[in-house]
Amino acid sequence: MKVQRNMNNPLLESTSPSDFWGRRWNLMVHGVLKRGMYKPIRQYSSSTIASIATFTASGILHEWIVHSALMYHRIGIPDESLYKPDNIALGTPFAFFLWNGIVISIEKKLGRFKFVHYLSLKLPRPVVALLILMSSLPFGVWFADPYYEGRLFWDQEGLLWTL
Repeated sequence: MKVQRNMNNPLLESTSPSDFWGRRWNLMVHGVLKRGMYKPIRQYSSSTIASIATFTASGILHEWIVHSALMYHRIGIPDESLYKPDNIALGTPFAFFLWNGIVISIEKKLGRFKFVHYLSLKLPRPVVALLILMSSLPFGVWFADPYYEGRLFWDQEGLLWTL
């Protein structure tokens, strides 16, 4: 049985935001979205519109996950009083992915300048990786907050005290 790698060291080896999302992060979902969204849209429009539409679809998918997995009564949470679905902010995963679609679009526009290409070749790889992460990391709370508020990881939270 052949197992495909789903991640390709995205945090340390990425050379650009599009490299992070397109060749290193969650390759299985990337393949599905590329075949099902990006390529069909790209046949009739620009790569910018296709990219933003693909990230929009990913945002809608994550909104659906939040809604279906976290918005209703969940059995097995030890302290039911901690589970408050009213605290879950809908729309934030969508906003996170839309933001990343915009980042990819900006990258494509800036990548045409020789200075940007020169910097990407001359800067040390850890600095490039940090800049890539900083294009999305401040907005990571938009993605993670509904999962946290929905107590999706409640069973792992107790592990922190054992460290």
